[in-house]
Amino acid sequence: MIVLIGFMGAGKTTVGYLLAEKLGVPFVDIDILIERKEKRSVREIFDAEGEASFRQLEHRAVVEILAGPDAVVALGGGAAEHAGTRLALKGAVVVYLEVDYEEAVLRIGHDAYRPMMSMPDVRGIYGRRLPLYRSVSTLRISTDGRRPEAIVMDIIEAVVAPETVPAGARSVLVAPMGGAHHVHIGSGLMRSFAELLPALHGAENVFLISSPSDFTLAEEIASGLGRVGLSSSIFTVPEGADCKTFEVAHQVALHLAQGNAHRDDLVVGLGDDSLCYLVGFVAATFNRGIKLALIPTTLLGQVDLAIGGKNAINLPQGSNLVGTIYQPIVVVNDVSLADSRRFNGFRSGIAEALKHAFIADESLLRLLGEQADKILGGDIGLLADVVTRSVEIKAQIVAADEREQGERIYLNYGHTFAHAFENLLEAGPDRHGEAVSLGMMAAAHLAFEQGRIGSDLVELHRRVLNLYGLPTSAKFPLPEMHQAWLHDKKYRGGVRFVVLNGIGRPEGGVAVSNEVLGAVLADLAG
Repeated sequence: MIVLIGFMGAGKTTVGYLLAEKLGVPFVDIDILIERKEKRSVREIFDAEGEASFRQLEHRAVVEILAGPDAVVALGGGAAEHAGTRLALKGAVVVYLEVDYEEAVLRIGHDAYRPMMSMPDVRGIYGRRLPLYRSVSTLRISTDGRRPEAIVMDIIEAVVAPETVPAGARSVLVAPMGGAHHVHIGSGLMRSFAELLPALHGAENVFLISSPSDFTLAEEIASGLGRVGLSSSIFTVPEGADCKTFEVAHQVALHLAQGNAHRDDLVVGLGDDSLCYLVGFVAATFNRGIKLALIPTTLLGQVDLAIGGKNAINLPQGSNLVGTIYQPIVVVNDVSLADSRRFNGFRSGIAEALKHAFIADESLLRLLGEQADKILGGDIGLLADVVTRSVEIKAQIVAADEREQGERIYLNYGHTFAHAFENLLEAGPDRHGEAVSLGMMAAAHLAFEQGRIGSDLVELHRRVLNLYGLPTSAKFPLPEMHQAWLHDKKYRGGVRFVVLNGIGRPEGGVAVSNEVLGAVLADLAG
């Protein structure tokens, strides 16, 4: 339970709405709650019965809300003056939004709705309340001259902070609408999974979903969960993309139902990117949402597919056609595990990391280009750097645009081509990465054809992709590409492309004629 306190004009309601959306919990404005119950405004209560009577109504409302499920609660500016209300706040996370008196008055203006504004000594009231706010607060955040979004991120950083992080590990906050959480990155983190979980209020059971090849790892995690008092079961699903079907989702849902899974229980997806997508889909839909944790075991899952809340299952007509956006409560990236699985998703993960570098971070591109031999040679520290920076880039984008209405579209750099290529390439453990690599090359050729970039940046794509053994040329017929694009989730009366105007300068929604597409595919064919 998070309670926002502070003087009039501190921004409690604005910040409260945004914070609740980020955390995926309800928002309660105590003043509005009282007005609905009393069927009259706060000003009318003050005028008819006086402040003391209103404070008593307010106290009862606060006690009632604090006894209920988790929420973000905004209190009126004078709530802290009631001794009983101050006592009731002792069990909550109380965030004091500090605002200077002059700033508060400037924000409020001449709001006749606020009873305090008609008092003769508003500055005196402000001075009287400050020590009360400080006495009950567990966190103080300055709001002067700051945007509400920045204030919300400060609060989330403080209240969602993990209790323990192993030495040498790193944590990245991902804060989209619907579920702020941390991604923990390091070597050997599998052994610390139980300790990295956030508080599981009301959880009775943990349901571990893994593939048969990861069953031993699942047993180790189950043992660790038992040491912290959590009961768990293990359910296995088919390996790889074969698990992403309605039939398998049905089997997992039946397992949860037979285990009497409740919304406060936890589902853990341990496996490759396909398994994480499947488990996310089931978690999002079972009981209309059950807590989810992800342990991606491949580099592809760790740098990309386990970040951002996307999940889905496949249909015969295409991959990921049925899905939702649903955020986990934690993601644990054990990079030593990903490094040991070079046969599964490693080159695909490198391709996605390079995509992040091209659209957002020239320094990451230099790291991947200059340190390729060491990364391929098993340097876990460098690999952790790559994973961390990739997660940070994706976290920044999805926090601003969870549902791909704006800049999240940039994460599709090369992917419009790649989605079609992937349908036409032969099956293999890194088909996704090969398709993404070819997709980025095609996007580079497109940007060159449109005069956006020079040949030097096209050659940079080719050189750095080749360093990791990723393909940079292939032949694809345009008619078959169009047929594949008809099943693309982003098809809108045609396909649109993300292109670069330079490193770190992506542009989305670019329409392309068949003539130009033909030239691009000819360039790609070499």
